Amino acid sequence: MRAVNLIPADAERAGGRVALRLAPATYALLGVLAAALVLVTMYVLSSNQLASRKATLASLQSQLQQAQAEAAQLGAYSQFASLAQTRVQTVRGIASTRFDWNAAMGNLARVIPANTSLQSLTGTVVPGTSVGSGANSPLRADLPGPAFELLGCTASHDDVARLISRLRSMPDVSRVALGSSAKNNAQASATSTSGNATGCKPNTPSFDLVVFYNPVTDAGATGATAVPAPTTPVGGAK
Repeated sequence: MRAVNLIPADAERAGGRVALRLAPATYALLGVLAAALVLVTMYVLSSNQLASRKATLASLQSQLQQAQAEAAQLGAYSQFASLAQTRVQTVRGIASTRFDWNAAMGNLARVIPANTSLQSLTGTVVPGTSVGSGANSPLRADLPGPAFELLGCTASHDDVARLISRLRSMPDVSRVALGSSAKNNAQASATSTSGNATGCKPNTPSFDLVVFYNPVTDAGATGATAVPAPTTPVGGAK
């Protein structure tokens, strides 16, 4: 039988190796497929990253809403605390600038002599204050601090001087002003025994005195420091 050589002549010249040659269009197609694979991979990765960030954003928004709700609930306590602090400051301001009328009245009762009677006693914290229907002494406007206005009578002018000395010895008294000290005439004394408003005995001097006290520290026009009201409305969260 005759042998037949089936190896192509080109393969024999290449030393028995088969060289595979592809057309240029095939290389172009492979490049397009590789580029498409890269784009698809990048798209998938970007989509996954975007979905993850959206989930994180949703979680943060939920946490923010929860924190805002808690802050709104706690805001009422902050407002009440601010109001309480303002009221404490108001009370402290009034307490530190008030005049102790109780102590002043007690001291006045201790220094009035037994032979002296008072027909009128007016206490005011500032000049110009209208108290009842009684007339104020013109001496009251001399000093701005608290004062007692005294109308009464005693046995003699020496007793009036003694009363003034005693009034000056009281704590926190800055000045005692004498408006008048004159004896009642016989006619006035006669009518006083029948119910006159003076109530003084015949031929005894009646006096008009104003006892001034030291001004209260940091006191305003009415004797107390004004504290501004809170501007934040008070109310709980709905």
